[in-house]
Amino acid sequence: MIGLFGKKGTKIELTVRGMTCGHCEMRVQKALLGVAGVRDAKASHERGRVVITLDPGAEVRIEDLVAAVQAAGYEAEA
Repeated sequence: MIGLFGKKGTKIELTVRGMTCGHCEMRVQKALLGVAGVRDAKASHERGRVVITLDPGAEVRIEDLVAAVQAAGYEAEA
């Protein structure tokens, strides 16, 4: 996959499998907030998704976002 160049309000949505509760959502969000260029992350275990907001001008690779979610113990894909 290619790198993404963030513009103000750029959002990326990932599918996340394995989240079952609010604690899972917090783990995914915390993992993503540790990726440089991520401004915010809102996960929903009910929807099986996370919406990530990038910092303006940030360059973030989808692979890095997926890897952060996987390191937290969940499966993710764009």
